[in-house]
Amino acid sequence: MKKISKLLSAIFLITQAFLAIPLNTFADTTTDNPAKSSEVDKSSEEETESSSMSSSDSSEEITSSSKESESSTKPSETSTSTKGEDTKTTTSSSATTTSSSSEKPKVKSSASKSSSKAETPATPAAQATEASTTETPQETPTPQTTVDQSATAELNELVPASTVTDDGSIHFEKDESVENFIRKIGDSARKIGKKKDLYGSVMIAQAILESASGQSELAQAPNYNLFGIKGTHNGKSVSMATQEDLGNGDLYTTQAGFKVYENYEDSFNDYATLLKEGLTGNSRFYEGVWKSNAKTYKEATKFLTGRYATDTQYNKKLNGLIETYDLTQYDKEVQGAPVSAKGYQVPVAHYTISSGFGNRGGEFHRGLDLAASQGEPIHVAKAGTVLKAEYHFSWGNYVVIQHEDGMTTLYAHQQQYVVKAGDTVSQGQTIGYVGTTGNSTGPHLHLEVNRDSSLLQDHLVDPQPILFGK
Repeated sequence: MKKISKLLSAIFLITQAFLAIPLNTFADTTTDNPAKSSEVDKSSEEETESSSMSSSDSSEEITSSSKESESSTKPSETSTSTKGEDTKTTTSSSATTTSSSSEKPKVKSSASKSSSKAETPATPAAQATEASTTETPQETPTPQTTVDQSATAELNELVPASTVTDDGSIHFEKDESVENFIRKIGDSARKIGKKKDLYGSVMIAQAILESASGQSELAQAPNYNLFGIKGTHNGKSVSMATQEDLGNGDLYTTQAGFKVYENYEDSFNDYATLLKEGLTGNSRFYEGVWKSNAKTYKEATKFLTGRYATDTQYNKKLNGLIETYDLTQYDKEVQGAPVSAKGYQVPVAHYTISSGFGNRGGEFHRGLDLAASQGEPIHVAKAGTVLKAEYHFSWGNYVVIQHEDGMTTLYAHQQQYVVKAGDTVSQGQTIGYVGTTGNSTGPHLHLEVNRDSSLLQDHLVDPQPILFGK
């Protein structure tokens, strides 16, 4: 019995040993190596820690970026606050441009605050939510008018020698640069004002304010936009930074397209069309400025206040300019220079003959010199076609026009010309402004008359009999 019991015990132990061998082998294969398993766990922990640190760094960078963005908007906020009553102001200042380029304004509705105002930096989660919501196109606020006004800026920035008296009226001391600008644009304003039933005096005063007497970038060549009118003109426009009103007094900076004109007269003509045809949906929006509805220029300037510009002193500024520079003379029709028997007229209105045609001091003087003020408009002596409008080392800026009779006239030393080769011009049309470019000792118009287009000296004729012959 004991033997049987021992035998059974031995069999049981052998069976247990036999079964234990494959189980240990399987366990070794699945765990591979305890050291290796430990390394994998450690590597996994390091990756998790690295990912956590990266996320933390990223969060800090986003927060830092938000702070920088907040800081970058502050100059724009300061700029906005100093403009006071400005509704829309064309600007090329570096502070505004930097703010606009670094972070475009996000406008959520017409009632939202200006993007230039500093906001609390958003958390990464909030930024992610904002990014997802801003994928939907947002409605851009529509400007209240089609004109960009800068007339509410500081007066001394726009018109030199201006003061505000105790009773609130605006007083100006005459300034030569403003007078030169008026001479350039006066005839165009007079002609178009008569044609469109408008006060030339009011348009000139507006042009002085809106363009800083022609010194703004938008008003200078090659743009010639005197009134800040937006859009496209004959397929041409220029993009500039401007401030827009959301409709509640808040301003935001954006890029806008402004019309580009051929010359000042083109700008006046388009502006007069705006005043006569009004805005989309309201063709009589500016009817109170028409001569037929405004008995005096003061009634016209009062009507423009609060309608063309929100500046409550807009009419006082315009009235002050009109009175100081006697702009009412441009509300009256004047007769042009008399036409000679040859069909030519003197190309400048105010002049003194300073040098005649022929021999002068041992040299031959090719034409007639008409001394005139810098900026005095130069008119076409007779209708024709522009052959040249360019610069010459001696003539300076000059224009050559060929007439129907085959003769040509040359207008030299211009401050600037406003026509180009190929243009058809009518008698009396402004082609440029008196200057002293090239070989010149003072502002004057050097006028030559030639029998043909050769411009050769032996084909020249004395201009005086041509202009003044009976």
